[in-house]
Amino acid sequence: MNLPPELLTVILELAICDNSHGRPSDILRVNSTFRTIGEQVLYKNLKFYSSHQLQLFSEGKSPVKRNPRTLLVQLSGGSTDFDVFIHLAGVLRRCGARLPCPTSFDEGYQIPLERFSLCLHSHARNPHLRYVYEALSLANPKIFEWMGPDPKHHFSIAIVPTAAHHLFKAIATWSAIEHIVLTNLSFPPEYLGIPVPTSPPKPLLPPLSSLRTLYLGQATFVNPNTIAATVCLPDQHNLESVHLVDTYRESIWGPRIRRSDLEHASLTFQIEMPPDARIARIRQIVKCEALTERIMGGDRVEGLLTLD
Repeated sequence: MNLPPELLTVILELAICDNSHGRPSDILRVNSTFRTIGEQVLYKNLKFYSSHQLQLFSEGKSPVKRNPRTLLVQLSGGSTDFDVFIHLAGVLRRCGARLPCPTSFDEGYQIPLERFSLCLHSHARNPHLRYVYEALSLANPKIFEWMGPDPKHHFSIAIVPTAAHHLFKAIATWSAIEHIVLTNLSFPPEYLGIPVPTSPPKPLLPPLSSLRTLYLGQATFVNPNTIAATVCLPDQHNLESVHLVDTYRESIWGPRIRRSDLEHASLTFQIEMPPDARIARIRQIVKCEALTERIMGGDRVEGLLTLD
């Protein structure tokens, strides 16, 4: 085999990613060179399309030769396997087993990822939703996405309130996060409280100095106070963009969040930032939009896109 490693890597990437001919890993058995380079390609971008695939990978005995750069879990809308986050935690633990001390996870070690993408339902009836935190806190992504698997025109809740509670606990552990995309979610009750003027506002996210963009789409029970606090508190000084698309104060039968709602909410806080600066900050980085219109009822904004 006289091909340079760079060219062979490109060839193996195409061969391993082609799922039309048997198992992609079969090509690793050709010779030792194929195996060495192919294992690096195989684990570089992990993709799972069923809970069974997650389970098989998590139960694998051979060590993962390198940390993955990206991790994708995409399950169909009808999937109801309640163990999916247990298996996902197992996948990340296996990826960390190559460390000299596997118990490093107990000491706060996380797998660094360029992108961590989920496209799946969490299900309100799932008794194992606490594993949302256990699984997600084992990673430290720069980009995180959790979207619903249903068609975009179909409003559904993929991230139920209990799952959202554990999700935001996990986000608090991410020191490298730069971009967050969350869609099809319903916020838990602790984010719905009315702020006390003499108390510090409760932000949607914990202090994340690395965070640059936040996208929320098709979200219900969104408290304008938590969004305004996230934008105005000094701990989020690197935040460049907050994009709210079809986000509702209560259910989808109520009003959508508008930028003016956030401006009004920001004036109720007792923080050092002057009121004029709060309004300017919100107008600079926040965009509220209506995208999916219902046939009848609810907050109809036909002909409008930006919600000021």
